[in-house]
Amino acid sequence: MTDDRLILLGTKGGPRLSKGSSWPSSSVLQLGGRPYIVDAGLGVTRQFVEAGFTLAEAHTILITHHHSDHVLELGPLLHTIWTSSPRREIPIFGPPPLARTVDLFFQAMAYDVGIRMADEGQADPRGMFPCLEFAEGLVMQDDRVRVTALRVPHPPVTDCYALKFETESKTVVFSADTRYFPPLADFARGADILVHEVMHRAGTERMCARLSAIKPNLMEHMIAGHTFGDDVGRIASAAGVKRLVVQHFTPSDDPQTGPADFEALVRTTWDGPLTIGHDLRTIVF
Repeated sequence: MTDDRLILLGTKGGPRLSKGSSWPSSSVLQLGGRPYIVDAGLGVTRQFVEAGFTLAEAHTILITHHHSDHVLELGPLLHTIWTSSPRREIPIFGPPPLARTVDLFFQAMAYDVGIRMADEGQADPRGMFPCLEFAEGLVMQDDRVRVTALRVPHPPVTDCYALKFETESKTVVFSADTRYFPPLADFARGADILVHEVMHRAGTERMCARLSAIKPNLMEHMIAGHTFGDDVGRIASAAGVKRLVVQHFTPSDDPQTGPADFEALVRTTWDGPLTIGHDLRTIVF
């Protein structure tokens, strides 16, 4: 039985929560039994545990970019790991300003950290979470996997990266948030799994209309920085991937736009194996 699996912890696009909604972006790529956490949107800590892991198993964290739906719970995840599992070094990889983000979070929590160290004998968290900031190219390499990054267009965020995980026998690519970007097909060429965001045009138009009072420029942002389902299929087809997994759904809470609608749109340009993601969906490969 393989120890390699992808677990989608949170699959909604955007930071909003509504009653019964899925959680924002986070995933676990388990390679040889070791979990690599990709992104840390709201809910990542609880979903990591719900997926069957303990916080003592948290090992490596990677962040694609610093929009809140991908990074808002990074600090709380680190703090909860610190308070509930043995002290060890857990590296975090991400674009700037990763180190400043983590440092400011622990500054904000300085009272709690100090109290727990004095009252409970908790170990000092300083040095436990080294932050390694990356740009395009090699991100990291360990005894299980080599990770490389491709800068993708997600304006106005300039440091947003697709991530490719390569083991001796498997390749998994995460698109991050991006508009239709043909170079991503070259980056993902022949991958076992391409995990790509997906947007539904009519549903997104309805969502933007509902939110126009608070986000009048939202539709312009969505078109400039995200990918409609038919273009997702074009990327997967051009890349010749073995399986396409779609998640980061936009919209995620429109009553007229459900999984079948996303699937139908992607299927106009992709006829290969397709997984329509949902929270805690597991794909063994």
